[in-house]
Amino acid sequence: MRKNKSHMMRIWAIFCLFLFLSFTALCHAEDDKSDFKLFTELDTEYTDNVYGMTDEQISKMNENDPDDLLNGRYADMDSMSDYIIAPRIGIRWDTAGLFGGDLKVSSWLRYNLYTKNSDSSYPEVKVELKNSAGKKGAVILEGSFLYGYRKKNYLSAVNDSNGNENISGDERIYSEATYDEYEFRLGYRHEFIDDKDEILSGFDIEPFSGYSVRSYNSLFQNRDKDTFFGGLKIGFEFLNKIDLGITYKYEDVSSPGNTELILFDETINGEDVNGDGSVRRNAPLYTAIDRSADRYSFEITPSVKITKDIKFFTGYSKRTTEYSSGNSLDLEHFNQKAYRKKYKAGINYDLSKSLSAELEYCRTKNQDPEDGTYNENSYQVGLKYIF
Repeated sequence: MRKNKSHMMRIWAIFCLFLFLSFTALCHAEDDKSDFKLFTELDTEYTDNVYGMTDEQISKMNENDPDDLLNGRYADMDSMSDYIIAPRIGIRWDTAGLFGGDLKVSSWLRYNLYTKNSDSSYPEVKVELKNSAGKKGAVILEGSFLYGYRKKNYLSAVNDSNGNENISGDERIYSEATYDEYEFRLGYRHEFIDDKDEILSGFDIEPFSGYSVRSYNSLFQNRDKDTFFGGLKIGFEFLNKIDLGITYKYEDVSSPGNTELILFDETINGEDVNGDGSVRRNAPLYTAIDRSADRYSFEITPSVKITKDIKFFTGYSKRTTEYSSGNSLDLEHFNQKAYRKKYKAGINYDLSKSLSAELEYCRTKNQDPEDGTYNENSYQVGLKYIF
C-alpha cells in the first residue's frame, strides 16, 4: 500500500490538532464572550481528468499498449474520471482575542475519497485565526496542510537492455509521484465602507503574504517547491446584494534545480547531446532541470443574492508562470511560460438556518511545456450542516 506507517502517523497528527482546537473551544464555550459551533459538510465531485492528461496521453492510456503495461506508465491509474466523496468536520469558535479584540477560530478536517482511483485518496486540514484590530480591521492567520496528494506517474529510470542508446517504451520505468503541501498565510483586512443603504454598501482591502512548501516522495525530490507569495484582495458590495472580489497574487517559486533524467530528441539539431557517440530520438540525458519560476495570478469572483436565501456566483482566474531555468538543455523550462485558466459558476441555497446546499461547475484549461495542454471539467454538489 502507498499509505505507509509514516503517512498514517501524519494523518493521526492532524486529527489530534483538530481535536485539540475543538477541546480548547469547548473548554471556553461557557464564557460570556464565547460561541462554539460544530459543522459537518459532505461534498461530492465528478471530474473528467483526474491526472491532468492531454488528449494524446488519454488516448495512449486507453490503448493499453503492452509497453506501457510493462513500464508502469499508467500503473494504479485506474480511471481518468472519478467521483470524489469528501466528508468534512469543522468547528467555529468566537471568543475574546488579543489586545481587547474578538477572536474567530475556524478549523476543519476533510478526507477526499476517490471511488475509482483509491490510491489517490488523501486527507487535508485547515486552520484560520481572525483577530479584530480596531473597529474596522482584522488580522488573519491561516494554515493549510494536505498529505499524500497523487500527481501522476513520471519517468524515474531507464533500462537500455539492447544497448542502442535509444530508449524505447519497454525500456522506460515510470513511478508514482506524490507530495505533501503546507501553506501559511498572513493578511490584514480593513473595512472602509459598511453601509447597507448606499449603492456602494461595502468596500474592504486585504494585503496578504505567505509561504508554502511542496515536498515530493524521494524519487522526485527535484520537483520540490518552496514558494514565497504576496498579494492584494479587494472586496466590493453594491446595494447590499452584489459582491465583487478581485485578487492579485505574486509567487516566487524556488525548486532545487538538480540533475534529473530526461529523454532528449537529439535528431532535432542532429547533435550528440549526451556524448554517447550516436544521435537518437530518445537519448537518455542527465541534466539540470529547474522548475523555479515567477508566477502572476489574477482572480475575479462576482456573486449576486437572487433572494434572501439564494446566491448565484461565478469566477474567473488566470495564472501565468515564467520559468527561470538557465539550462538550454532543459527544453521544457528554458525561456518557457505556462498558463492556467479557470472558469466557474454555481449557486448556493440556504435551506434553513442550519442547512445549506451548493452546486458548482468548474472548467480548467492548462498549457504547460512539461505537462502539456489539457482541459478538466468538474461538477460539485455540497451539503453543509451547522449544529
